[in-house]
Amino acid sequence: MKTKIFEAVAHALNDIGADVVTHVPGYGASETFQSYNILRMKISPEYFNEEVAYAVAYGASIAGKRSATLIKSHGFMKAANAASDSLYANINAGFVTIIFEDLDGSHSDNVLEIKPVLKAMNFPYKTCNEKDVYENVLKAFQVSENKQMPVVLLVDSADINKEIEFENNTSLKKTFQFKRDILSHCISPLFAKYQYKVFTAKKFGGDISIIPKPAIPEIPKDIPERYLAAVEKYVPLFDIFKSFRGKLVCGDTSTSSFFALPPYNCIDTVLHIGGSIPMAIGASLAGLKNVWALTGDFGFISAGHMGLIEAVQREIPIKVIIFYNKKASATGGQSISKQIMFKLLAGYEKNLRHISNPEDPIEINEVLKEVSESDEMRIVLADY
Repeated sequence: MKTKIFEAVAHALNDIGADVVTHVPGYGASETFQSYNILRMKISPEYFNEEVAYAVAYGASIAGKRSATLIKSHGFMKAANAASDSLYANINAGFVTIIFEDLDGSHSDNVLEIKPVLKAMNFPYKTCNEKDVYENVLKAFQVSENKQMPVVLLVDSADINKEIEFENNTSLKKTFQFKRDILSHCISPLFAKYQYKVFTAKKFGGDISIIPKPAIPEIPKDIPERYLAAVEKYVPLFDIFKSFRGKLVCGDTSTSSFFALPPYNCIDTVLHIGGSIPMAIGASLAGLKNVWALTGDFGFISAGHMGLIEAVQREIPIKVIIFYNKKASATGGQSISKQIMFKLLAGYEKNLRHISNPEDPIEINEVLKEVSESDEMRIVLADY
């Protein structure tokens, strides 16, 4: 087959079975995304923010679907909050970020060299050979799955209209299943040393299987003292929530994510602060039902709210719980203005539900039951 390079990338994504592809507009990325949509015979909206787009693709990978995100070098810098954490959290299906470099600044604010950034992050990457770009994309997914890590593929956007020839290959399509493993999928200070050893072993081609796995702490008895008070007040809600949780529950770096631990086992994957909502979107796009995102108010305000826009424009019925403490519990208890939360949620009144007394099991059960059964997006504000 003879096509332009951007079309070859789109064909490779389609042929490898990348069912969730996210994209933030930019030269090279946009042409590829449009071509991909034509091949898939669908219309998919673009994303507004690269951090969200990256986390959505990561969530799809965890849920068991091959995924990709198409962005520019500058966009990867915005996605770095999610990207840096994703290096320490194993994926399930292949996840490839294709960065369209603008090496002379023709389509960007300035010239940004992304390779030094990737090297500093120890992020696995490869620069595409323009003649072999189709095969490079397929190979990137294989590398991602072998390493159980996200990888980056670099494409020179100045070359996207060059014509190349390739043979379609659909023999590499594969199905994956979500398998819960909090040591692999939950970024946490409790597991940081182990996850760093795993990351280092992957980086140097070491044998991960010989790394001793730490004992899994239990909640609340093994929680560090500084988090204990915040965690204990969540117990009544999680006592009820564990009966309503769906196939996948996404958390972010907040104290509520300690409930990934036994005996609750209520959260399955944890990434960067504010990452739970876009991860839940990705899991939903991957086909999972009744997906939940749990976040603290600081995480929601800092980044999580950006994901709500993407859920709305795709009509994705994720379920969100915001632990409304009016302070940053995970970082020392810094106060949060009461005004900000309600400003951010003002446009979601139809989707919003309240738990006014999070110690009342009757109210908690009533609210979570309605939310669980709804076929629309729901946001629960648990007022602490």
